[in-house]
Amino acid sequence: MFLTLKVAFRNISRQKKRSFLLAGAIAFGMLVITIINALTGGLVANLRENFSHALGGHVFISGREFTERGQMISKIRPDERLDLLLEENASQIEAFTKRSQAFPSLIFGSKQTMQLMYGVDFGEEDRLLNSLVVTQGSLKDITTQEDVIILPQPLAERLGVEVGETILVKLETLTGQQNVGEVKVVAFIEDQEQFGLSAAYTTRAYLNTLLGMDPHEYQLLNMFITDLTFVDEFARTFRTGLRSPEEEQEEAEKKADDPELTVSVAGVPITQMPTREEITPWEGTRYQVMNINQIMEPVELMVGVLNRVGLVIFLILLLVTMVGITNTFRMIMIERTREIGTMRAFGMQKKQVKRIFLWEAVLLGLLGCIAGLVVSGLLIAVVGNWTLNTDPSLQFFLNNSRITFRLSVGNMVLNTVLVVLTSLLAAYWPAKTASNLSPIKALSSHT
Repeated sequence: MFLTLKVAFRNISRQKKRSFLLAGAIAFGMLVITIINALTGGLVANLRENFSHALGGHVFISGREFTERGQMISKIRPDERLDLLLEENASQIEAFTKRSQAFPSLIFGSKQTMQLMYGVDFGEEDRLLNSLVVTQGSLKDITTQEDVIILPQPLAERLGVEVGETILVKLETLTGQQNVGEVKVVAFIEDQEQFGLSAAYTTRAYLNTLLGMDPHEYQLLNMFITDLTFVDEFARTFRTGLRSPEEEQEEAEKKADDPELTVSVAGVPITQMPTREEITPWEGTRYQVMNINQIMEPVELMVGVLNRVGLVIFLILLLVTMVGITNTFRMIMIERTREIGTMRAFGMQKKQVKRIFLWEAVLLGLLGCIAGLVVSGLLIAVVGNWTLNTDPSLQFFLNNSRITFRLSVGNMVLNTVLVVLTSLLAAYWPAKTASNLSPIKALSSHT
């Protein structure tokens, strides 16, 4: 095998220009797919990071309870189950954020619109402040103010409000009474409504006052975890641990009472219309646990389209390269006819002749892949250090105004294997033809 490999390497070294062109074509395809994979990986990582900052964490816990009057409200009270889970998983938790939320009417002059609003502690949520892309105004002194609001730019344009002006906030308290407050607009931020993220921000203490809650109370407990790889498992731990025995019993009864029935008409399954469920009051707090992956799933599907486009381009380039390799190896076979005949006359077996051609294809594929990876690594290192002065709407895809690239070892290995297999397939028929040449006819050939 070593001798076969040595001969194959010598052969590709003899025709440097031809080998350079073939390896260069392979390297270009490898460069394209590597850059696209690294770019989409970086975009998803940046989107996830910026989303987590805007939402206040990677795992989100909300609580619901019934009041004595039978009203369902959103609030998280001190709970031994929650405290125990937080203590048991403290090593995986990097930071907490506590928030309130509402969906009030924002009024300015004769204009009115509804908007999701988060009540946050700006003094503790420096990650949020660093992730917001300010288009007008400033967040410099926001930690020292209370009755202030940060508005998405499109919302401000609909209301016709300017930074420094005051708007009215009209909402219902947790117990159903109408309440109105005034807030001063301190800044406009870039909105990401196309990704399902559009929110205004005010202080938690002030929003709690409007909702009829104490300033220190909260409705959402969000957690940043140390390793996002285990975010689904982490969220599942809290979801299971916070489920009450009554919830488990209700879920079991629901499954028993509503067996899955399928009705078919002409072979087409017909699903039953869902019945409206009655909400039965419960005691204590019931929790809902979500994680960043559930929120990011539709966004990642959108970004993943770029990966699929890159794969199509890569496959087209591979197909073109495959045709080039096949034609080149046919020419090589013709040029080496007498050489093949000499080797066969000296006792070289058919399999050895075929292996020499196939090893040449493997070496060309590997050299092209290595060259493509090296060049893409250099481009990533250079472009990744550029600070871009882009449109604010694109900042959500960037990390501190820089493009982030995330190389996946798995993708690089998979692409390399695909290139090598394609090279082998392209060289197989010329190699088989060369191995079947008759030594006598090959030696009598003039080529």
